[in-house]
Amino acid sequence: MTGTRAPLAAATLPVVRTIMRKVHRGDRDRRVVGIHARPEWNGEPCFTHDEVTVHVRACPSALAVREAVVEHAARDGDYLVVLTDVGDRDLGIGLRAHLAGGHLIAIKPWELLKQSFDAKTLDPLLLEEGWAASALAAWQPAENGWPAAPGGALTRDFALGRLGEVLLGSGPDGEPYLTSGHPDAVSLLRWTLDPVAMNRFTELDADTRKGFGRWLGEATGTTGTWTLRAVQSGYGGDAVPLGLVAGLLAHPDAGVRAAEARGLLRARLGGADLPAEEARSWARAAEALVTQLDRPDSLLERAEALLREFNAEALIALSPLLPGAYDTRLRSFAQAVSDALSSPTGHGWGALSVPSPAALARVEEAHTQLVAHELAAQQPRTPTARMALRLLRWLATPPGPAPDTLAGALYRQVQDGAYVEWAYADVWTGDTDDAVGAAYQRLLEAVDTRRRPDDRSLAARFAQAVAADEHPGRLVPIEAAMATLVRPLGRVLLVVLDGMTAGNLAEIAAELTQWGQQRWHELVDADLGHRQVLLPVLPTVTEACRTSLLTGVARTGGQDDERAGFPSAAGDPRARLFHKGDLPGPGGSQLAAEVKNAIASDVRVVGVVLNTIDDALDKMNPGGMAWTPGQIQYLSALVNVAATAGRLLVLTADHGHVVERGGTMISGTGAASARWRPAGLPAGEGEVPVRGRRVLLGGGSVVLPWREDIRYTGRRAGYHGGLAAAEVAVPFAVFSPAPVEQVAGWVQAPAQEPVWWHAPLAVPSAPSASPAAPPVAAAPRAAQSRVKARPIPGQDAIFEMAPAVESAPGSGGTTPGEALATARADGGSSPAGTGGAADKVSVFLDALVASAQYAAQRERAGRAAPDDARVVAVLGALLRNGGRLHESALSAVAGVPAARMRSVLTAIRRLLSVDGYDPVTYDPDGVTVLLSAGVLAEQFGVRAP
Repeated sequence: MTGTRAPLAAATLPVVRTIMRKVHRGDRDRRVVGIHARPEWNGEPCFTHDEVTVHVRACPSALAVREAVVEHAARDGDYLVVLTDVGDRDLGIGLRAHLAGGHLIAIKPWELLKQSFDAKTLDPLLLEEGWAASALAAWQPAENGWPAAPGGALTRDFALGRLGEVLLGSGPDGEPYLTSGHPDAVSLLRWTLDPVAMNRFTELDADTRKGFGRWLGEATGTTGTWTLRAVQSGYGGDAVPLGLVAGLLAHPDAGVRAAEARGLLRARLGGADLPAEEARSWARAAEALVTQLDRPDSLLERAEALLREFNAEALIALSPLLPGAYDTRLRSFAQAVSDALSSPTGHGWGALSVPSPAALARVEEAHTQLVAHELAAQQPRTPTARMALRLLRWLATPPGPAPDTLAGALYRQVQDGAYVEWAYADVWTGDTDDAVGAAYQRLLEAVDTRRRPDDRSLAARFAQAVAADEHPGRLVPIEAAMATLVRPLGRVLLVVLDGMTAGNLAEIAAELTQWGQQRWHELVDADLGHRQVLLPVLPTVTEACRTSLLTGVARTGGQDDERAGFPSAAGDPRARLFHKGDLPGPGGSQLAAEVKNAIASDVRVVGVVLNTIDDALDKMNPGGMAWTPGQIQYLSALVNVAATAGRLLVLTADHGHVVERGGTMISGTGAASARWRPAGLPAGEGEVPVRGRRVLLGGGSVVLPWREDIRYTGRRAGYHGGLAAAEVAVPFAVFSPAPVEQVAGWVQAPAQEPVWWHAPLAVPSAPSASPAAPPVAAAPRAAQSRVKARPIPGQDAIFEMAPAVESAPGSGGTTPGEALATARADGGSSPAGTGGAADKVSVFLDALVASAQYAAQRERAGRAAPDDARVVAVLGALLRNGGRLHESALSAVAGVPAARMRSVLTAIRRLLSVDGYDPVTYDPDGVTVLLSAGVLAEQFGVRAP
């Protein structure tokens, strides 16, 4: 062999298989295949092809070829492949006669490629990729080869996409990192997390690595290009963290802090400059991948470490993903809270200063930034921050006029104070960060300062009412609750949660009304419009309050007395009452069969006493608990059985409790209980003497603390017996397992949360000259009676019963104005910025409803048009709250049942939409309702307020 010639290609197993497929389809008589290639073979000496054994021999000379052919003659039915660099002329006619086709087969990469993909034509763009033919031949899957090209035309993207699947490999789930039909940057970034797969790429020959990398960058966009630059620069394992860092360095707020860091990043990318928009695209892909991973912690920590290494640690705060950014945002939120408490408006409610509107807006924005962080939903610190924001909103909310009745004071506690209590308990748990904890502490102190006068006033009013033996008015005495409230409801499961406060009930109700497949629907007294409250006997201890509730008589006693008196109180000799010891079932059952059978029966009232909350006062921190049905032993099982049985559910308590939060023990009083003492010594600061027939212990005369931080016995987790608002406001709530219009005067409830719970406030710049008007608590009875009730099994006969509670003045066919007056008299809270009946909003709404366009719209809508009173209530609520309210807040303010809020809004939007312009819309968050007063005024030809 003389002269200069091009180096021969090496034959690989995929190449040999491709040639064998062609030979096997053609010359089947001659079973020796000669391939003109380098005489070397790294594979197994034989393999199976189409159920035939194929032997491979590397033959560096014609003699070696002859020996191999002679040796093969003894094998019957097998094939022989000889790899030789000897030419056809040197083999001679005799040897060539044994070869399939009578000659050596040259390795022609592109022709072999067509055969491998069963293609008739090749994409010219593929032919420009000189490296591709040999790479595709070398990496062809050994078993099944390459798939057939669609339509017989092998395109560049199809061929290299399949090559990419093989080169990049598969993940732990067996799925290829690169999907050939849809290569994307996120999948490429995922590939960089597999060091074995990435090393396989970096060990490719230079031509293949460069050519394939160029195509992959084009296919996956600029993000893929920069990812591969990181890989080729030796930083592939950092591709995801580098992408996160790149996005922060390109952030509009990065400023000069990023200049030095960009230079350090450039060094990790082979010295290339990374344009800002491409950096942001890379970051978006990295963020998308991180949010898909189950455990991305190491990547996030590495990104933070890189920023510190680049002297750009301050940029961490700009990230929506990095853990350090969450911490920074939380500290910023806490600082905003602290600043708001330090920046009062200069005026306030009474002697109290309130946060300025600008400071409150900064807190809202800081909270928005906090919850926008990707880790916020998983962080247990986020709900605490949300509760802190709610407390600050409450501080900025005008309290309305002081209640002038005991009923008004207790109703305020159920409507407003309960949610303050819930939020306060969450914020009290604090935070591990000292700065955040200090801000929360200041906030709690501000809340205490605002609540204390109300607590003192409530206690004084309570003591006065008991001493004068005043008629309770609209309040239901605890001993009358069974006859007045429970019995008229029909088939009821009455659950008495010993020690439950109004705040605890608010938390439980929030869970029940959102509870998966079995969502409960809260009902309220139609004349009241909110949760009921029971008037307890005193002291607020179990032996007096619970016995009075369950026997229907103001008395003291124990479980035996409760069990004996319960049937009479329930008005049914078959009524059953179960205490804690009656509830456990056998192994595998959550409840005793006797309890389940009673609930499933036609007995009208089944009662259950649960002690979880009261027990927590001894054994754990009730203020740090999340009081949900799942946290209260047996409650989840009970409500599920009740739902199956179609029973109404009543949740109530015997009394509330206060939590130990560093209080003071007063000794030497002769007290045997933590929160009440005999009336021997005069009442001191934080105490009030109480005397009257509703005092069932201490000979009818006791001294009770109204401050939560006073106790008379040893330290425990919590206490009850006193006259604090949380102890004496006994909540009472009714729930239906199915949506109903009314049951015995109880109707679907509007959202019970106060406005500040969900919605940012429009804080007035100056205090109003007159007290703020509260919202309509419930729609007038006349409007409700038009709707046909939907019965619950067992309640059919009691739908039209008269309301159990005496009607308040002005209720039952009242005008909205009368209902407003009634709600105000009962101490209803109000949204910020609400004015009197003749304010600009009222004038605007009167003009709107009186306009010719409105009349035409109503006529067009026909019977589907909502009541004017409801339209006015919804629009007024939106106008008085800056034109935006959370759905739940709007439900509460406008008195619309929460379950019907969307349908009511749909009807109002149809009514108000003129020529396709809708003044009422939804925010992109899907839960905030928006009103454009300008569009509304223009469409109906009235002056905007």
